Amino acid sequence: MEDNKNDKKDSGNGEDRSDEVSLEHEKGYFKTRKRPERRIEKYDNEVENEIKELKEEIQLLRKELNHYKKIEEEYLDRLKRVHADYDNYRKRVVRDQIDTIARANKDLIEKMLPVIDSFEHALSTGEDLRSGDDEFYKGVKMIFEKLMDTLKKEGITIIDPMGEEFNPQDCEAAVTENVEDKEEGTILEVLRKGYRLNDNLIRPAVVKVCKKT
Repeated sequence: MEDNKNDKKDSGNGEDRSDEVSLEHEKGYFKTRKRPERRIEKYDNEVENEIKELKEEIQLLRKELNHYKKIEEEYLDRLKRVHADYDNYRKRVVRDQIDTIARANKDLIEKMLPVIDSFEHALSTGEDLRSGDDEFYKGVKMIFEKLMDTLKKEGITIIDPMGEEFNPQDCEAAVTENVEDKEEGTILEVLRKGYRLNDNLIRPAVVKVCKKT
């Protein structure tokens, strides 16, 4: 028992060190308690810093995304404008080609009208032609009919308003006459036929019109 008591005493001065030992144990305990808390605090700081960096990176990426979205919108807008310009150009070229063809056809028909008039005048005096050669008359008539069929296929319309009401849009009154049994404005005679090419008037019909005095 004395040995045990001696163990608690310092070999040098014989003092009891049991309280010091227990205090050292308590200090060590508190030290071990504080270490995990410091590590947790350090980890929390690292996590917070990482979260902050991630947020900054996300913000930067959002700015870049918005920037590229604007660029995309600009390119799409330019593409739409180019497409619209090309479409308008294509339509204009087609329209110009159609107008050019129409003008060329109109010029050609206008040059052919005197020939057509000559054919009609010759056929209207067919009695004289038949008296000489009936086959010649038939041949001339057949040629004229083929010519007119070809022109009709190309869009030519004959204006022959005999007996109709006078229309100043496609007729020209050269002579007026008072006829009792006809209403005023009735076309009494077609002096020269008119022609249309599709919707375009090439030449108005020249007519005699009934006019009451």
